Amino acid sequence: MLYLRAVLIALLCVLPVMPVAAQEQASGLTMTLRPGYAGAYRLGEWFPITVDVANDGRDIQGVLEWSFPGWQNQPVFRRTIDLPRGSRKRVMLEAFATGFARNGTLRLIENGTVLFEQSVGVEAVEPDRFLILIVGSDPALLTSLSAMPISGVSGVTVRHISPEDLPLHALVLRGVNAIFIHDVDTAALSADQRTALRDWVYLGGQLVVGGGINGERAAAGLADLLPVEVTRTLNQGDLSPLEQFGGSEPQPSTGPLLTVLPRPGAEALPADRSLIYRRHAGNGVVIFSTFDLALLRGWASEPQLWSRVLQPIPLFVPAFEGRLNQISLMQNVLQIRSAELPPASALAAFLLAYILMVGPVNYLALRRIGRLEWAWWTIPLIVALFAGGVFVVGFVLRGGQAQLYQVSIIQGTERETRGIATAHLALFSPLRSSYALRAPASSLLSETRSFDDFTARPLIATADDASVEVPDLLVDVASIRTLIAETTVEMPVQVESAIRLDDSDLAGEVRNVGRVAIEEAIVVHQGMFQELGDLIPGASARFDFSGSRGSFPFGVTISDDRMFNRRQILFQLFNNNLMRPSIGSPLDARGVYLIGWSATPAVPLEMNGRSASQQGVTLFVIRLHTS
Repeated sequence: MLYLRAVLIALLCVLPVMPVAAQEQASGLTMTLRPGYAGAYRLGEWFPITVDVANDGRDIQGVLEWSFPGWQNQPVFRRTIDLPRGSRKRVMLEAFATGFARNGTLRLIENGTVLFEQSVGVEAVEPDRFLILIVGSDPALLTSLSAMPISGVSGVTVRHISPEDLPLHALVLRGVNAIFIHDVDTAALSADQRTALRDWVYLGGQLVVGGGINGERAAAGLADLLPVEVTRTLNQGDLSPLEQFGGSEPQPSTGPLLTVLPRPGAEALPADRSLIYRRHAGNGVVIFSTFDLALLRGWASEPQLWSRVLQPIPLFVPAFEGRLNQISLMQNVLQIRSAELPPASALAAFLLAYILMVGPVNYLALRRIGRLEWAWWTIPLIVALFAGGVFVVGFVLRGGQAQLYQVSIIQGTERETRGIATAHLALFSPLRSSYALRAPASSLLSETRSFDDFTARPLIATADDASVEVPDLLVDVASIRTLIAETTVEMPVQVESAIRLDDSDLAGEVRNVGRVAIEEAIVVHQGMFQELGDLIPGASARFDFSGSRGSFPFGVTISDDRMFNRRQILFQLFNNNLMRPSIGSPLDARGVYLIGWSATPAVPLEMNGRSASQQGVTLFVIRLHTS
């Protein structure tokens, strides 16, 4: 008893010292954490975690790790970080949650030792809510928009962030519906931030830039994206037309207005007034107000005004269902014979042959030569031969090498050189083995439910400035592990079009001006399609929806693919809604789209340190210009 008491006393003395030792290793280290969009994140979509680090202690080479405590089988998100003594760094991690997580944990790990750990609260935004970011220094600006009425959504969430916290990747903004920029020098944003904003708009985002006294600064870094050309001239202008446009409540009658020159396709709101201009860019919208957004502060009809300017836009998100519900697109698309079970007839024939050889054939042969006593070694020999034969046949059918398959969807816009690629990956392994898979820098990796590999460990991907790597991807015997890689790419194809669109009358011509052929191209508009055939480089094709057309995607006929079921890909994406829930069709009913194929993968990958040989197919979804 005395011995046990002494042990307990010793433990009580030692335990308080243990955290102090860990703290000493991290002395001089200060970290400030800002998760999501001012603490909010869109359920199932990527969101940023911004970390400001100051190191006044020893040199540190470690890994920043974000996780959701209390949630099982959730992925872990990591980024390497190098912190020399005296360094100051801002690092962004990207993460997503598949459940309504209320807190997350950030750790700094060096050689297995946790140097820093902090848990913070986060708030999930449901997929059917409208999420607005206000970028600027005024925390009270446009807070009234939380009461903004928008059809088709359950409510509006408003968050304020600083310009420094704008993400560097368009896919990390995909969970945001609209962004307001006020009193911010956009020329001071990094090139990656401005590119991310542009790509996000073309995906379906709505960008609002405020004018007024500081409007020229706000427009400086986004000039080529705006619906107007901004001048340096300010004039006192009449704001009263906003009263009739947005609501009946009285509001400020005058204010400084920035003089602008509307660009082709810009729509004035209210009509014939120089107050708000709107223009479509790809799937999204860019809006510029010539007045300062703060001028409407306190106006009771402010939410009604912006509800007439902003619009619910359908979003085509090919990876959403895979991330949120772990459902693999490859499940019904990939046609790998080596991964299929042998037919029942073949198994029955094998068992019958085995029984006959072990029993009657072996007995009759031994009796014929008068050596029945040899049965003690002929039966084990027959068993060994059949077992070896099964192994050899299985090895030949399945092969001895791992095989990587890719189905990519590239979303782009006519005349734009950049697109967003969503690559659905399937790694087949004939043997139980671990693989190191590496994707290009700025790729976002997630995992979907495997075909039959129920022993798979949760995915751990580590990002750095050069690439994103999964260092230990375990695949079971003759199993498939499926992942998703999302990234920006240079558009492999380029098209130009001349389109006439009047109400329900659609006609025009599409020309392939790139170097890559587009296979089995079709034009899609309002749930209908018309076939164009193959478009080789330099070729063009005409279409006229007043003639024969079919229902999309049900009426589309596609040539058989030995490895990938292309028709099933269309059904999965455009019928079963394997993307973020949206209003109506995942394709904007106002848009005209060119959809076509290429028999090559879109995202280069490395496996075990070497360039991976992939069998793949790419689907192009390109929005054409209609004005």
